[in-house]
Amino acid sequence: MTTSPEFTPPLPDAALFDIGEWPIAYARFPELGEADRVPRTLRSLDAVLDQCQRFVIVWTPASHDHDDEPHEDERASMVWLKRRKGDLREWCAGYVYVTTDPALRALLTGRFVTVSKLLPFPKLLADDRDDARRQALALLG
Repeated sequence: MTTSPEFTPPLPDAALFDIGEWPIAYARFPELGEADRVPRTLRSLDAVLDQCQRFVIVWTPASHDHDDEPHEDERASMVWLKRRKGDLREWCAGYVYVTTDPALRALLTGRFVTVSKLLPFPKLLADDRDDARRQALALLG
């Protein structure tokens, strides 16, 4: 992971978040078998939100589907989201998901509609990191 001098500690998990181009954070969803994957992700998101600065997260999706998440992990994520949704709405300029998989793109596009009321910021798709960076910069204005 690359860090940014503008980012105030605590830092996000280095195995999950690259903040070298802050306020763009490049993040990957951890795989099901990774240790403490949900707490690590949520602590990392807390660190990003606690900067109190507009940001964009460029996400690399995991290989498993969201519907495959264990119940306890899904529950922990929803508790966190309810607690931090106001901060997400205030500080998050958008999410950009990097994938060229047509099936995943279609699935994500459908989910964007489902979560639009809860997370009203833009959710976009990119073909690669360069495309995602261009989109993230546009979202940051």
